[in-house]
Amino acid sequence: MKARLWLLALGTFALGTDLFVIAGVLPSIAANLRISVTAAGWLLTAFAITYAIGSPILAASTGRMPRKMVLLAALAVFTIANAAAAAAPDYAVLLIARIMAALAAALYTPTASAVAALTAPPQERGRALAIVTAGMTVSIVIGVPLGAWISAALSWRFTLALVAGLGALATTGLAVFIPPVSAPSSPSLRERLLPLRRASVLSALFVTVVAMAGGFTVYTYLAPYLTVVDRVGSSEVGFFLLWYGAFSVLGNLLGGHGADRFGTRRVIRVGLLIVCASLALLDLAAHSLPSTIVAIAVWATAGWSFQAPQQQRLIALTQASPTIALSLNGSAIYLGIAIGSAVGGFMLRGGRHVADLGLSGGALVAAALAFDLLMFRRAAVSERPALCKKTVCE
Repeated sequence: MKARLWLLALGTFALGTDLFVIAGVLPSIAANLRISVTAAGWLLTAFAITYAIGSPILAASTGRMPRKMVLLAALAVFTIANAAAAAAPDYAVLLIARIMAALAAALYTPTASAVAALTAPPQERGRALAIVTAGMTVSIVIGVPLGAWISAALSWRFTLALVAGLGALATTGLAVFIPPVSAPSSPSLRERLLPLRRASVLSALFVTVVAMAGGFTVYTYLAPYLTVVDRVGSSEVGFFLLWYGAFSVLGNLLGGHGADRFGTRRVIRVGLLIVCASLALLDLAAHSLPSTIVAIAVWATAGWSFQAPQQQRLIALTQASPTIALSLNGSAIYLGIAIGSAVGGFMLRGGRHVADLGLSGGALVAAALAFDLLMFRRAAVSERPALCKKTVCE
């Protein structure tokens, strides 16, 4: 069983690398295709918004199909799309390939989690899901820096070719080791969207969107920031992405532990406040490499500490349909990534310097924090029975 789980995780590792690595190779893509860095940034925006919109639609439309068939089809399309992106002769072909890869990723990720849960013994399902999810986390720590180093040493095309190779390897392994898995009962698209009728759920998802938008206003253009503002060489960008990834893992662990000990609200709000300060530090201490190193570490730790308590909050808010609520949170995350990438791109296109993105991203995170303070103070009165669980209100 472990082999099957690690192969599923290999798929999520390839998908995570494909999404996040673009931020590390933007300057290379822009120079090679003779486009602006802003235009290159739209590659991440297009991927994220396609994923956000496509995930619930594809999950509902393929819900009755055999799970193994869906997995293999999604990974096959993902592999072909990345191979096409690696060989893309121009920007238009590359953008279309990114959209196709995003559709495949939107279908694969929830299906892989479902297969892990369905094929594991009941007492081991938690660990099985953790292994599959770990592929996405490890991609930030290993896949993204590795992709940036390959791009600096060879070309961004080799980076995407590596992602395609990982997809092909996962496809082959799953074809051999994954047994046929029948489709469980799957909610319709209407049922998947029902939690949005609750103001508390919608408010929580809005916080996710705006907070992620603030972070990715900066993260999308982190490589240009490092090379332009701090004069970091392209071969050294990978180190900073590794630095960010390592502290993101730390933040994720601290967020989960802190939510259990102090309650979700405190951890969410403290985390958002620290993200505001660290993003502002990027602007206020521009051209200071030591300050940038510290700001990235604090930003990554605080930013990723937000994820686990936000998921716990949504589970408490939607006890009848936690899985659906978490899938909506996944779409909210990618929608926030798309908005943040677009905001950063519009600012640079409008003549703002890349060093100005920190304050703008921090302002968005501050707006998420203010909205959280306002809406959940009201929600505590109007929906107190649903909200005042130990993990939410303490």
